[in-house]
Amino acid sequence: MTAKLFKVEPQAVPEVHPIPEPTFPTNLYETDRHLQVVLARYLQSDPEGRHWVADMLREWGEICAQQIEPLYLEAERNGPTLKQFDRRGERVDELIFHPAYHAIGQLVYGFGLAAMSNVANFKGLGRPTSQLAKFAAMYQFCQVEGSISCPLSMTDIMARTLNKFASQEIIQRYLPRLTSLDYEQLYTGAMFMTEKVGGSDVGATTTSAHRTEDGWELSGDKWFCSNVGADLILTLARPEGAVARTQGLGLFLVPRFLPDGHRNSYVINRLKDKLGTRGMASGEVTFNRATAYLIEPLERGFVMMMEMVNGTRLHSGVGGVGTLRRSVIEATQHARSRRSFRRTLAEHPLISRQLSRLIVDSEATTSLMLATAQALDVADSPAASRADSLISRLLISLLKRYGTEHGVKGAQAALELRGGNGYIEDWPNARILRDSYVNIIWEGGINMVSFDVLRLLGREGVWGIYAAAIEKELAGIHNSALADSVAELRQALTNLEQETERIMTGSRELQEIAAPQLTETMATLYAAVLRVAETEFCFGYDSAWAERSLQSVQCYLTDFLHPALHNLTQIKLEADSTELINGAV
Repeated sequence: MTAKLFKVEPQAVPEVHPIPEPTFPTNLYETDRHLQVVLARYLQSDPEGRHWVADMLREWGEICAQQIEPLYLEAERNGPTLKQFDRRGERVDELIFHPAYHAIGQLVYGFGLAAMSNVANFKGLGRPTSQLAKFAAMYQFCQVEGSISCPLSMTDIMARTLNKFASQEIIQRYLPRLTSLDYEQLYTGAMFMTEKVGGSDVGATTTSAHRTEDGWELSGDKWFCSNVGADLILTLARPEGAVARTQGLGLFLVPRFLPDGHRNSYVINRLKDKLGTRGMASGEVTFNRATAYLIEPLERGFVMMMEMVNGTRLHSGVGGVGTLRRSVIEATQHARSRRSFRRTLAEHPLISRQLSRLIVDSEATTSLMLATAQALDVADSPAASRADSLISRLLISLLKRYGTEHGVKGAQAALELRGGNGYIEDWPNARILRDSYVNIIWEGGINMVSFDVLRLLGREGVWGIYAAAIEKELAGIHNSALADSVAELRQALTNLEQETERIMTGSRELQEIAAPQLTETMATLYAAVLRVAETEFCFGYDSAWAERSLQSVQCYLTDFLHPALHNLTQIKLEADSTELINGAV
């Protein structure tokens, strides 16, 4: 029997490949109109500063998109290694990074992100930059990089913390190195807090501090140390005989190298094999009577460390917001190009709605981030009031809770939209999702940050300050097109006040159960108010963008604010769940 032959006809090569390549902007500032408009609103009374910030972000946006993005791919694929001993058996604990990691470091530190808000005259500006400008630049950086942003943030906030609390001797010795634009001269910072006994329970710290004739020595283990090869470390330790819990902890600065050039007495036990941020070295450290410098006063060690924690929490929130913006870029570019059932994905109603939700969430979260940075500028001013300081602390917690979780959700949504390719490491989505999780965990997860909001509401009475800030924004909105939105927001504020009173006058159990959703709702309402106020500004600044902004506001109120309020009202005390938990496994 003769085999039947099949002739294979050559197929015409389609003009457009069915799988679109990921496309990325060439400048992260030029393509981010929302960022431009919100900054213009905050800087409208400072035209010179507005132009300086715009020029700076335009330059940095190009560097991030065209130089850092491809470098990070190499640094992340070729993570650091730890060389513990030299060829003679001497302990060296040398970290070896891929050249791409150092190339990114030269760009980011050389541009001044760790220095710009911590030096008296940044690049001829005549003053430090604002926190607003710096965190706008960090937001751009976090769209393309998820590893060096960690040591960068700690270096920035360590410089800030030392400036506020350290002796002049320590400031003069170390601040110039922490703020150097020369990568070879730069000192990077870190804080080592987590121990095996617990991460969030800082009061359980077991690292001890022993006073000597020359100063202090620390002994003990630190379990999770990001930027483990840092030149300077801020850490907490308990002096011998000190009281228990956080009240007995002192704040100490530990240099990697002593003034005489010798290595300090601590070892890196190993590096962590992490889910994400693989380009950056995290590890475990043991202090063996390591030389340390006390940041006085001793009894305020934990309080001073919280300055650094709050600063790095703000950085984490910005990281989440940057991830969310990157997810918008990936999702919209893919949906515009990928065809399915004879239409682009973006033309399908369901995908269009999902993209719209992702975009309006990103814009609202960016608004919350910039407001938080602006509030920190106000709190830092000589004329700052107690209310200014408290609203700054509150907004940092709200951003940390909201921005980091929504960054993860956005990364997941963008991955799902790309489908199977999004799950493959050849494409950016898997890396973006892996890196996004650290922002939730770092410096306290959602639960811990939500408990901080409970403390601000309970001990500090921050509700009145929060409500007054919202009313101040609403009082400046006069455009008739926004009247219905303003009425909705005022009603939402009334409803949220009632729910907050119900929760805060309830049992401790109810407060703990409700805390995450309460924090989410407070963040959502504040972001919604900002978006309406920004739309008011747009009507006099960019009328075409104002119409789009109005649509974004309406979508955000419907899809985010109203569900958040509803979910909060549903939280009640539950029956004891011990039996349920014990029967699970």
